[in-house]
Amino acid sequence: MKTLPPFVPLYLSPGSSQSGPRASCRYFSHFYIISVLWNGFLLWCLTQSLFLGVPFPKWLHALLRMLGAVQFREGELVLSAFLVLVFLWLHSLRRLFECFHVSVFSSAMIHIVHYCFGLVYYILVGITVLSQVPMDGRNVFVTGKNLFMQARWFHILGMMMFIWSSLHQYKCHVILGNLRKNKAGVVIHCNYQIPFGDWFRYVSSPNYLAELMIYISMAVTFGFHNLTWWLVVTYVFFNQALCAFLSHRFYRSKFVSYPKHRKAFLPFLF
Repeated sequence: MKTLPPFVPLYLSPGSSQSGPRASCRYFSHFYIISVLWNGFLLWCLTQSLFLGVPFPKWLHALLRMLGAVQFREGELVLSAFLVLVFLWLHSLRRLFECFHVSVFSSAMIHIVHYCFGLVYYILVGITVLSQVPMDGRNVFVTGKNLFMQARWFHILGMMMFIWSSLHQYKCHVILGNLRKNKAGVVIHCNYQIPFGDWFRYVSSPNYLAELMIYISMAVTFGFHNLTWWLVVTYVFFNQALCAFLSHRFYRSKFVSYPKHRKAFLPFLF
């Protein structure tokens, strides 16, 4: 089991069934390659505009206007969107590293429709973040003389939550990967085993929980009030909760000795 990207529902959960054209779950890396490249480009454009005054490309500005970017959006801090885009890029970069060096994928398959949607998911998320930036023509509108003068307490809290959640997700992925490796780090099988350690003490799918916490940390970085991003968080919550429930049900049916105190997704609750 590994963390499913938020666009993938039950198709890769243990014990799920599917039909139709499929692609190997080993293609997960394709999603993160696209995310690192695309969101890296968006971050570069935003950085150029913020610090060098370089206007956005005309096609990108037109796309942002179509998605609701507002001129001189009052009360919206550019620093919030900048940090969230940095977080999104770092998250994708780490997940790409894990695909190649940590995770051990089974023979599970993903429906080709979800694979195709996965190729554009992080493009949509990245452009959603950038559309929250207040604009001044094709340039970014910055309130105040210095970008970092916009720093608020929720930026620090969001950053701490992002680092904390990312570290725990990485630990959980290492635990899952090691279940299929020997002490020398060589993959010896692709069978399911009961994981122990870290947040596995509380829930069956702590990597899914950490994914949700990462998206919540971005909502916090936006200052709690960004409705658009809370809609993204809501989608991630229901998607990851469904995957966690299916995984939990699979583990309990497969292993008689599975810890009874573990919840599926939320510690002590669900």
